[in-house]
Amino acid sequence: MEKLRADFLSTARKWGAEQDDIERIFRLLLTTYGDDRRHYHGLSHIEQMMGLAEQYQNDIQHWHSFYFAIWFHDFIQQNSGDNEGMSAEIAVEFLAQLKVPAKIIEYCAELILATKHHGYQPDTDMQLFVDIDLSILAADRALYKSYAYKCRKEYSLPDFVYRFGRKRFLNGLLAREFIFSSDVFREQKELVARENIQWELEAWL
Repeated sequence: MEKLRADFLSTARKWGAEQDDIERIFRLLLTTYGDDRRHYHGLSHIEQMMGLAEQYQNDIQHWHSFYFAIWFHDFIQQNSGDNEGMSAEIAVEFLAQLKVPAKIIEYCAELILATKHHGYQPDTDMQLFVDIDLSILAADRALYKSYAYKCRKEYSLPDFVYRFGRKRFLNGLLAREFIFSSDVFREQKELVARENIQWELEAWL
């Protein structure tokens, strides 16, 4: 947590924002992602994405947009509605308060919107962003099981409704030529992701 805070404060100071504004927005992010109902899409998800982003930082062309997009991409997380669109709008609003340049904000919003369908992206930063967001699919089996369980807990839906939607989502991923967009994720994680998804469909759904 201390690293998340230190990195956010350091990054947000770059354009002359007031310290109080930086602290206020960071507290809002912590409160949002720290909500008890965020079983998967919480602070641990942000930490995991940040770790991977730092691992691939040399391949990321627009680091500041990428960084802020991680923080805001799941700001809105509900059972229905345009979560990604509303999250992007919130990112635009709050990053403007931090005096972040318009071009950085604009591309940050585009990265967030790219997670709406997690489809193939021709832009290399977008490829990495959607792949990092989906990287849990290629985790070891124990961690993947935990992810699947936590996803179920986040949705207050009747079991048959959740299973119907989850099956449709997972089968849609398997139907693609590739789940991941970037070459590095396809080479390193594609096969494991498909094995995990197939396990969930057969053993859990």
